[in-house]
Amino acid sequence: MKINTLSAKGVYALSNMAIPMTSLLKQLMLSALCAFSLLISVKAQDSLLRINERLILDFPLLEYPYVKFGAQMSFNKHHGEFSGNRTNTTLNDWLSGYESPSMNQVLAITKDLHATNYYFNNKLWNKWVKPESKKKYLLNRLAANASAGIIDYILAYQLMVFGPVWLHEEFHRNGLTLQGISSYDDTYYRFGGGGTPGGSVTEVSDEDLIRFKQDAPVEMVRTFSAGIEGQYAFIRNMQKDNFFSRTDYPNVVMNVLLTNQAVNYVRQFQQSDYDASIDTMNFYGEKLEERDFVGWDLTAWVYDMFRPEEPYTARGQHPYGVGINRAIKRSQLTQEEDDYLVKMGNLQYLNFLSPSMLGVHSIRLNENTRFNFAVRHILTSFGHDLGGDIFLNKNGQNWLIGIHTYHNHDRVFGGIELERQDIQTRLGNKTLEMDARAMVWFQPEDESFYADKGKPGGLLQFTLKYPLNETFKISTEVEGKTNGWVAANPFLGSNLSVRMGVSLYIGDK
Repeated sequence: MKINTLSAKGVYALSNMAIPMTSLLKQLMLSALCAFSLLISVKAQDSLLRINERLILDFPLLEYPYVKFGAQMSFNKHHGEFSGNRTNTTLNDWLSGYESPSMNQVLAITKDLHATNYYFNNKLWNKWVKPESKKKYLLNRLAANASAGIIDYILAYQLMVFGPVWLHEEFHRNGLTLQGISSYDDTYYRFGGGGTPGGSVTEVSDEDLIRFKQDAPVEMVRTFSAGIEGQYAFIRNMQKDNFFSRTDYPNVVMNVLLTNQAVNYVRQFQQSDYDASIDTMNFYGEKLEERDFVGWDLTAWVYDMFRPEEPYTARGQHPYGVGINRAIKRSQLTQEEDDYLVKMGNLQYLNFLSPSMLGVHSIRLNENTRFNFAVRHILTSFGHDLGGDIFLNKNGQNWLIGIHTYHNHDRVFGGIELERQDIQTRLGNKTLEMDARAMVWFQPEDESFYADKGKPGGLLQFTLKYPLNETFKISTEVEGKTNGWVAANPFLGSNLSVRMGVSLYIGDK
């Protein structure tokens, strides 16, 4: 079996991402008991003795213009070309470009996989332990979260493809694909191919990375932090399903697992063996095509964010003689860079602040109002976004209110997000549903870490769902944005995207 960067990065990363089973079960039990105590004491969950068996599957089949960049990446990959050139791509390139799906497509696929797990666990435990009393309700939720959590663990860290590890790497690849840079997600080795499956993006040339840093340094920084961004976007999408669509997914373990991994990954550079792990990574990455494109994500993120003008070649020669030394050790950081990353790691703990971490998906205030909330801290191209979401259902209307504070080196800027779900209108004998989303913000000018001035911007998004029957809906989405960073949108520049797909609604209506 070929030894590749997984030997160093992949295995080491998965050991940090994957909580040992004994620790996992302890965290599960603690989280479940906290959730159930909260349910009893404050009557947080409405419809206490009902557990919905509801599944929503989204299949976003086409996204333009992202698919055009995927085709260019595919052409470069199959013809051995470097990025930076635009060529006449073929139909085969456009189809092959789906190897690197968009952030929106990646989120949908991963959510579909794990939501299916939750749906069947709800069906099974509703049959085995019917929630006919408070005691049986709590036993049902304890059992469903435990069994679903074990399956989540297997899907995430054994299957890997289409799970959170794959999602993390594909969010990285979106930034590369938009530059036309060919790459390979090592989780695909689970399907064969002679390599070892793991959490790495490989087969990236030094020439492409040199151009990337020279031509688009801000986009490169965002690409390095995008993996963790994807994990939090996945958690947010699950929270939206649980609150707005009342799917009752038993996903406590996944919430804790992914958030804990993200926190630990940002803080990982403080471990005593961090620099030694990079030495091991370099040893097993002697062949250039087997090296991860970034090494450990976050020391490279802070290094290049603080040094946008430094050429990529300044990293020096790889210790084994071929190519550039990509991975950044803690010892290479200045004291200011080190202190900044320590601060980011500490702020990551704020992502635990949500009742959904305890399995509380909806809190009822009165007969007509229920709500939930989540605090979010996400690394960006210019620093970080610190804010949160308020989920609100008032008189049957679903709203999401997002608060954003955008921080760079010296300044803080603000933004607000408003989303309205399930707006219904009639078209003939059909009931159409529409979701609408709007954002306005001030963000650092040119998405720069050192910008003193802010620049206004915004986003508008409309999603229209046309029902073919009670199960299938065709969805069309239009999203336009100005320059600016938006979580789970791969474009930092202005962009107009059109998405089309199919959604399936299974179970309770």
